[in-house]
Amino acid sequence: MASALRLNTLLNHQFQPDDRLLDTLRNELKLLDGLCRTLGVSELSSFVDTTALELQAAVAMLDDEAKKAVPEPDPQTGQIWGIEDVSWQPVATGMSTLEALQHHLRKSPHSGLNSNKVRDLLGELDYCISTLAPLEAEGAQFHLAVEESTQR
Repeated sequence: MASALRLNTLLNHQFQPDDRLLDTLRNELKLLDGLCRTLGVSELSSFVDTTALELQAAVAMLDDEAKKAVPEPDPQTGQIWGIEDVSWQPVATGMSTLEALQHHLRKSPHSGLNSNKVRDLLGELDYCISTLAPLEAEGAQFHLAVEESTQR
């Protein structure tokens, strides 16, 4: 089962899913975690939540009769999981990591990656930062959701 990585935010108990796939961040997560350790910031993987993927896999293993007992989608999330079922992190903490990675890749673009990967990583980091920055002062939370890539 292929997985996708997406940015989800939470502000004042309002869940906001994002449709943009963050494929390069997902594919380079191990390398980025190493850079985070070097830079002295939280690892990017510490912001990843796998709840959706785990629940999707569990439902897929059920027989047809058992699938009838799967709860209706949560009204706030539109998923079989609710806001309190997943892990949320402060945007401010995530911004430190994202900005440190962005700065490092702009300053030292080689970092073990080819120029196309660096360009794609910077594009995804820029997107996450621009999405999260306005929410930082509001005390919002976020996570990077791993889910089955065929969803949405």
